Amino acid sequence: MGTRNFMRMPVVWMLVMSGSFPVAAGTAAELETEELFPRVEAVSFESASLKKRKRTVIVLPENWRSIKPAERRMLVILHGRGRHERSLVDDKMIRQQLLDSGLFVILPDGDDGWYLNSPVRQQDVYEMYLEEVLAKMANAYDLPGKGPQWAIAGWSMGGYGCVRFAERHPGRFAAVSSMIGLLDFPRNGLPAGQSYKVPVERFGTDESVWKQFNPLIHSEKLRGTSLMIITADQAFDRTMNEHFRDRLTALGLPHQYVELKGGHTFPVVRAAIPLVLAHTQRVLPRKTRK
Repeated sequence: MGTRNFMRMPVVWMLVMSGSFPVAAGTAAELETEELFPRVEAVSFESASLKKRKRTVIVLPENWRSIKPAERRMLVILHGRGRHERSLVDDKMIRQQLLDSGLFVILPDGDDGWYLNSPVRQQDVYEMYLEEVLAKMANAYDLPGKGPQWAIAGWSMGGYGCVRFAERHPGRFAAVSSMIGLLDFPRNGLPAGQSYKVPVERFGTDESVWKQFNPLIHSEKLRGTSLMIITADQAFDRTMNEHFRDRLTALGLPHQYVELKGGHTFPVVRAAIPLVLAHTQRVLPRKTRK
């Protein structure tokens, strides 16, 4: 497929605070864009935060250029551990669902970074990197930098990441959808078969520090956000999601809780994607009210 370059404002990288994460006022380096499939593009750039070249995939709505920027609706989907930015679009069925959604779907490459700034690997600032990705994509595709048109989702590690990132940016996303996410994590003491080994190379060994990274503890920050939590009856994350559901209930935070058949597997993600898209489409306004 062909490639093209975005040559945006030839200025030094600047950040203008808009909403709760910075939006790019310009880029220091060009963005190289490759068409993977019709209306599916991969955007490569030098990450200022990670100090290496990274790539993000975006799925574009039909006739997207004719959609007024203020009326564009965005869904960020974060991949799971061991997956990458192409995992969803390389699945033909999911790719078509994303293409039919009418959304600008942004799929960052999060490596194995858990979408957080690691307390033990100072160079691994994946929360900062995700802010950078959204700023660059907003700039490149004329997406609104703030407002009610943004949603975020993810599966497994990405389910963890999307909830925690939304907590770290209160009010930034109108809808949050977690698929088989690790939502009471990192922690010890879960039942046998309902746990996951904490990557100490990422989170460190100090369990008191872990608390600042556990989405359950900070779920109050999601107040005012439309929440969908999806797990599976045989998934190791089920107990974590039950704990998170119970915490939302205790806080009086409205939410949808869905338990599918299956395990902590990609087929469950495939079954969950239509639910996430429907949730996002229902919550995000089709037109900005004046």
